[in-house]
Amino acid sequence: MRLINTKSFKLEEFSDGSIPPYAILSHTWGNDSEELSLDDVERGRIYKIAAVQAEPAVGSIKFRGCCRQAVEDGLGYVWIDTCCIDKANLVELSEAINSMFRWYSRATVCYAYLSDVPDDDDPLKPESNFQSSRWFQRGWTLQELLAPKNLRFYNSVWRCIGTKGIMSKLITSITHVPRHFLLGVAELRVASVAQRMSWAAQRRTKRLEDLAYCLLGIFGISMPMLYGEGEQAFFRLQEQIMKTTRDDSILAWGLDDESNESCLRNEDGGVLAPSPSHFANSGQIITREHTDNPLHSLDMSGGSLRIYMPLLTTGSGETFGLLNCGPASKPHKIVAIPLTKATSVASNEYVRPRQHPSVLRTVVVSGSPPELIHIKKDSRQNTFKKTYWLYEDDLFAHFNLTLVDVEPQPCWDKQTNLISPIASDQATTDPILLRLRYIKAECRDFVTVLEVPQAESNAEPQLNAVICRTVTCSRNTPLQEIAQNLQKFPSKELGGGSAESGVLHLRVKLKLIEGGIISINPEAVVLQSGDDTMLTSEDADLILDIRQLLRERKEIYTKNKELKAGSESYGIRLRLAEKGLEEVVRQIKELEERRRKLVKEEESSAREMNDLEHEKTTAEERQDYLSTRLPIVHEQLDNLSDGRRRQVCDALFSRALRNGDAEMMELLSDKVRERDGWIPLIAASIRGDVETVQQILSEGEIEPDSKDSVFGRTALSWASANGHTAIVEALLMGL
Repeated sequence: MRLINTKSFKLEEFSDGSIPPYAILSHTWGNDSEELSLDDVERGRIYKIAAVQAEPAVGSIKFRGCCRQAVEDGLGYVWIDTCCIDKANLVELSEAINSMFRWYSRATVCYAYLSDVPDDDDPLKPESNFQSSRWFQRGWTLQELLAPKNLRFYNSVWRCIGTKGIMSKLITSITHVPRHFLLGVAELRVASVAQRMSWAAQRRTKRLEDLAYCLLGIFGISMPMLYGEGEQAFFRLQEQIMKTTRDDSILAWGLDDESNESCLRNEDGGVLAPSPSHFANSGQIITREHTDNPLHSLDMSGGSLRIYMPLLTTGSGETFGLLNCGPASKPHKIVAIPLTKATSVASNEYVRPRQHPSVLRTVVVSGSPPELIHIKKDSRQNTFKKTYWLYEDDLFAHFNLTLVDVEPQPCWDKQTNLISPIASDQATTDPILLRLRYIKAECRDFVTVLEVPQAESNAEPQLNAVICRTVTCSRNTPLQEIAQNLQKFPSKELGGGSAESGVLHLRVKLKLIEGGIISINPEAVVLQSGDDTMLTSEDADLILDIRQLLRERKEIYTKNKELKAGSESYGIRLRLAEKGLEEVVRQIKELEERRRKLVKEEESSAREMNDLEHEKTTAEERQDYLSTRLPIVHEQLDNLSDGRRRQVCDALFSRALRNGDAEMMELLSDKVRERDGWIPLIAASIRGDVETVQQILSEGEIEPDSKDSVFGRTALSWASANGHTAIVEALLMGL
């Protein structure tokens, strides 16, 4: 691994066992001409000038800012992808890409430099440059967001905006990555394949292959880089994932979403998704249950996927494969993928048809058992064995409160703002104390006590099992002292979820959010009003109760409004479905009548066809007979004496000429040619043979106005009588 020395700006190489602490840079690439390359750093060319303006190029700004910040953090080395990898060496590039996630996760700190966020930008505003930054839209920065535990965001002038932990709520709203994965509470492998793919659905890369390569670390996959393979790289990634997991949510793509008109349908008719964008509606898809049956695996071989899967055939004849996954918010629903029988003799071969979305189906208790088809039924249980509380700075800052201390201190992860009990084998856990300070006035501190009565099982935390009480104390009283004295006081003497400091009345409530994390939510009232009137604790509690009631009423009103709209929408859909069904029944009746007529017509046509076939067979037999007889008759003519042969041929030729039988005339022409030179021209004129007529005329051996010896007619007369215009024109030109 190459690292940049933050003082000498020189590159140094380290083996895996001797890598020193280092900072790592996460950024989006600018123009190649402005980025620093490996060659630039090796040659000491670290001060580039931008091509458009006479100021430092963006690559130099990132390089110098990263090194300067690392020095301030007491780190001697940094890693920057633009200049620490020899991208001309494909072997090294492949190794680096496969190691990228590990390098980011092992870094002491990761600096996320957002070059498009100015210094006066407010990240909390919806229209802020921070929320629309390219950094949140690039494929490579997804793993750079998830891998490091300690990640800080910096704007264009290298001023720190905040940390991943402090800004986790905002980052989740931007990236749709749930906070328990964002903050490292749950391992990434706990998320379903479909979920992880959905996080990359809206991201882009400069090269098509990188859409797959940037996800290697997120799925724990290693595979060689083959630039030039295009979208095949993403297919290879999915095949590698199936070798390491039994999570069939990898097939839960192309999911239809009635609220998303731009849902990507299956354009290619393949079993695997062409790109991460096809998982855009799969962010809530989780696996349902766990099975250790080795038969329920995903095996891609011989050009098809071998999988055990229950099948469902609808009343309309559509077939769906039922996956072992579904929406987290709808446990009674599972994902069903469309299937049709392949054009194969094998009865268990299916294809995933084009333009057919995946759908959600209600789970049937007595459903069909899985069957082996070629086109997994498995999952990984999402269990959390630990309670996590999340302290959110912005919620407390609204009331001018800040968290200044936690006891025991190891329970507080300042990078993520997560608070959790210290691991213990005992049946109970010690309470955790949070010291909250009001920063606008000198008053007593608030102490919130969090406690889990019993050691937790594998189930997610139950909110009603977590005790949360709030008291006040002197600013000079150590938390450790309060913790030691807690056991002396009965729970009822510790107060409830609220307390007052003489200036502020605070109520702390807990709220269960995604991934089993418990959010610590404050509500507060300033006791002294503008006219110097002091509110009592009872007044403050009443105000908070009324606020809560109004808030809940608004939420219920909004919910009822949504439910009413949903009910009306489904009512309209029901009426449309009923009307559509009536129309279908009518069309079925019309089709049945049409079918009856077509069957009758088919039977009649079959009879006529049979008669024609019989006549055709008879004609062919007669033709075969004539074909065999003609040479015999020809031979008989040749065996006659000259006089008799000429007499017979003249009679036959006269009849053929009278009937316009050019074929017979052609057959007899060699028998009478010595006497009658006009025969070839008139015979060709009668049968309409333009090419032969032109050839005879060009040879000049026969006069164009020669008359036949039977009727005394010229070739022009015969051609005109038979409607051969082209021959008439040729003869006229030859006269």
